[in-house]
Amino acid sequence: MAEKHEAIARRAIDDVWNKGQLEAITELFTTDYVNNDPLNLTKGVEAYKNFVKKYRVAFPDCRLDVDELISSGDKVVVRWRYSATHKGPLEGVAPTGRRVTGTGITINHFTGDRIKEAFINWDSLGLMQQLGVVTMPGRTTGAGA
Repeated sequence: MAEKHEAIARRAIDDVWNKGQLEAITELFTTDYVNNDPLNLTKGVEAYKNFVKKYRVAFPDCRLDVDELISSGDKVVVRWRYSATHKGPLEGVAPTGRRVTGTGITINHFTGDRIKEAFINWDSLGLMQQLGVVTMPGRTTGAGA
């Protein structure tokens, strides 16, 4: 079962995030799926589709790469990295044209052959810093911030 769950977790990244195939969400996730993201908790597949769509509009060239998969029982942990260009609005932030990169970890919980819940920990602060929305104390926005 671990290999099957790993393949599903990979498809959740490749098909949904990298290819933007929102219809795959219905196939890979339970109808009551809960996405515990630090910026946006979503409950249900329709809410998750809207969440993915929002980020893919903001970052249409979004690319997530899997660095590591670890399986245990009904869980698959995925360590990943992303790269994208900010070309659309996101949470009130106008497109900056900036290239962004970062890392994250997702813990997927499965029920049968579908992801029931995920806990995500990713560098959302780093994203906001790269977009120039948040600065470190003593620094200004712009290049090298």
